[in-house]
Amino acid sequence: MALAITGFAEVDRELKRIRDAQSPAIAKAIDDAVKLGNQLAVDGVFNKYGFNSKSYVEQNIGYSINPKTLTGTIYGRYRPSSLNRYATPRYRTGKRGQQVANGHTIKTIRNEPTWFRGTFQFLGKNGNQVMYMRKDGETWRTFKEAKRAGVEARYGPSVAGSFGYMRDDLEPPIIAHLRKKYGQYAK
Repeated sequence: MALAITGFAEVDRELKRIRDAQSPAIAKAIDDAVKLGNQLAVDGVFNKYGFNSKSYVEQNIGYSINPKTLTGTIYGRYRPSSLNRYATPRYRTGKRGQQVANGHTIKTIRNEPTWFRGTFQFLGKNGNQVMYMRKDGETWRTFKEAKRAGVEARYGPSVAGSFGYMRDDLEPPIIAHLRKKYGQYAK
């Protein structure tokens, strides 16, 4: 935040004095507002989207504060999440009474399940679990066969993408909190 007026030395000194006097209060208010915004973002993403653990969302949404420029930033990780984070396996009864895999129920949005019949999981190259989906008539069974057939792994939304959809909803409470805290610290 730069304030400068040319030609009026006294006015310029007064503006710098006001800025120096108010910047600690502004910095504290921004610090509190960004921390609240981060918590609102974590809670909002976890409550709307079907992530299995809140700690995963907390790990992938963060914030930074720069007191010199009086700015705060809330950011998220843009890497797509594996569908395994949203999936629960489904089973059916086989011919001899045993359980047979019958795809997965996937809830990318909380409380809105979708059943994918031909899905199953592979252990990927990096040791992570990857979900694939076989359509009717396809007979491949291994990771290499799937790659040769041109089948891609299935992914869900990233944490940052999920946060991007709710950013507008989070803005009013953050602004209200910022104004309230600045009013407290400026006294």
